[in-house]
Amino acid sequence: MECPCTTKAHSEEALKATQQDQQQQADNPQTADTPPSIMKLQNSFHRRSLPPSCIAFSSPEGRTLFTEAINSSTNYMQIYFPLAEQFTTQAEPAYCGLSTLAMCLNALQIDPGRLWKGPWRWFSEELFDCCTSLSVAKERGISMSEFICLARCNGVLTEDYRATSDFTLKQFREIVKHSCSTSSEIVVLNYSRKVLGQTGDGHFSPIGGYHAERDMILLMDVARFKYPPHWVKLSRVFEAMRLVVKAMNKPRGLVILRAAPAAEHFHLGEQMGAPVAPAPQPCCYSMSAVQAARRKKDHTATMQH
Repeated sequence: MECPCTTKAHSEEALKATQQDQQQQADNPQTADTPPSIMKLQNSFHRRSLPPSCIAFSSPEGRTLFTEAINSSTNYMQIYFPLAEQFTTQAEPAYCGLSTLAMCLNALQIDPGRLWKGPWRWFSEELFDCCTSLSVAKERGISMSEFICLARCNGVLTEDYRATSDFTLKQFREIVKHSCSTSSEIVVLNYSRKVLGQTGDGHFSPIGGYHAERDMILLMDVARFKYPPHWVKLSRVFEAMRLVVKAMNKPRGLVILRAAPAAEHFHLGEQMGAPVAPAPQPCCYSMSAVQAARRKKDHTATMQH
């Protein structure tokens, strides 16, 4: 049995040490020991507030804009519904380009021709492993050129515009009107958040609609952990695309995504139990690569039987 006097002495020493630590922390709070979990929480974020130039989609004004736009005789909200069905949150902080592309390809009902999970063929970020490596994309994101490359490699037709001096605001507006009045094409913007008064810089977002009277577009921002979808002036976004990327000495711009004509779509029969594995060459999962893989698979199956 431990001696009571020894226990008392130990208790007094422990109390004294605790009081000294508390005094040191009070005198110099910067050196106070903070549990790692608390440190991480202090250095973390839960969303950002939109700047005054942007109107949150779910705010009273945002809802009014949506109602007015969808009830307008022009109705430039046709593209909203297929995008809303596939609206997603990017899986990594730098995946805005990959997540936007996956969302758009699914909205355009393009068959990737390869497995996602289980027996399902579906686009998600991890399927975009050509044009640039996923590890690089996770670290720094992707450029507009890489976005176009990935889109073409995955069976979608593209038309792109850099916001150079010969690309006008009127031209931009007409592109937006045409795209938003149909559900067969999507405009993806590559722009600088800084110009919109947001934190960060280069970003990708698809346009989910257009309010003609207010000349505002709806950005379906996939960084939903940061900002909600929001309305912003078309002219403001136009300026955000014109900001030059120093690394390439080029402005940003937009990419129009269109599904290929129905005759060119590659669909696997419902009776097939397994999807076609993509051909190893070329590296991109283009329609021709998938078709070549299927021919190779059929030939191999014939030889085996």
